[in-house]
Formats: sequence, structure tokens, C-alpha cells
Amino acid sequence: MPSLGDEPAAEQASDEESEWPLEIATLDARGSEAGTIVVPNDGITVAEFFVTGCGHCQAQMPRLAEARSRLVDDYGEDLTVVSVTYQSSDSLPDDELRTWWRTHDGNWAVARDPESSLAAHYGIIGYPVTAVIDETGEKRWDKLGVESSDTIVQAVEAAFESFDETSGTAGTESNGPTTA
Repeated sequence: MPSLGDEPAAEQASDEESEWPLEIATLDARGSEAGTIVVPNDGITVAEFFVTGCGHCQAQMPRLAEARSRLVDDYGEDLTVVSVTYQSSDSLPDDELRTWWRTHDGNWAVARDPESSLAAHYGIIGYPVTAVIDETGEKRWDKLGVESSDTIVQAVEAAFESFDETSGTAGTESNGPTTA
């Protein structure tokens, strides 16, 4: 298992401000277009760090799918959901990743970060890890392991509530209190 949060990589990411925000390459797959996603962006990003051979990562997929479907109607384009693997196309060809993605009902952006730049920047170690990142690039919440869709929704709603209070531009008000 690779170490995704070694200090030298984290120091490198913070020292190289020209590389911030980070662009990660997305794959052409169901719910995902080939190109890039920028983190942070103008809204809230839910980043799921995974590898295809991980049973817990597979178990997390339907929970993330449910959370995404519950959130996308309220937050639309202000919400970005992306699953990120460090696996390169050399170790896992695009067709194999697409097959895994389809088999596990992925239907949002899927990206490769073979240098683990994004994981290193946020101190992500292990997988699956779900992280909620705001528009300033601050990690608002993260969790290692399989997490319920309710918990993910609550973490994202809390980030949007904070986002709405500070910027007044994105999302809608939440119905009721949430905790993360």
C-alpha cells in the first residue's frame, strides 16, 4: 500500500504555490468526462480517494452515490463529486478502470492522481477516504473507511452552510441543523 501523505510530498505541495489550485485528470467513463477537475473550485468538493482492489472502497461506492443523489438537487453546479485513484494508467489501464467504475455504479467524475498530489496536500493516508473541501481549499471534513450516506450529506451541508455564511453566493439553506 503506498503512503499517500508523506511529509516531503506535502511540503513540496505547499512550497509550490504555482501548482495550487491542483488540476487532476479525469477519465471518460459513465458520469465523467475526459479532462481535468480543479480543486479547490468555486463550490464544495467531495473527494473520495480509492483504489480498485480495496473491498472497503467498493463498499463505499453506493454510499457516496446515495449522498451525491441527495445533494445534487439542492446544490447543483456548486457541488463537485470526484473519486480519485493514485493508480496510473500503466498499472490500471483506462478500460479496466472504466469496467470497475461501471460494475460499482460510479456515475460522477473519476480521476487519476498518480503522483498523489491532492492526497498529499490534504494529508490523506489510506483508502477509502472521503474529504469535503471548500472553495478556499480548506478541508472541512474527512473520514477514513466506509461511511454512511447520511454522515456524508451532513458534512457537505455543514460546509455549504459555512460557505453561504462567508460568501453568500452558493447553495441553498439547509432544512434543519446538521453536524459533522
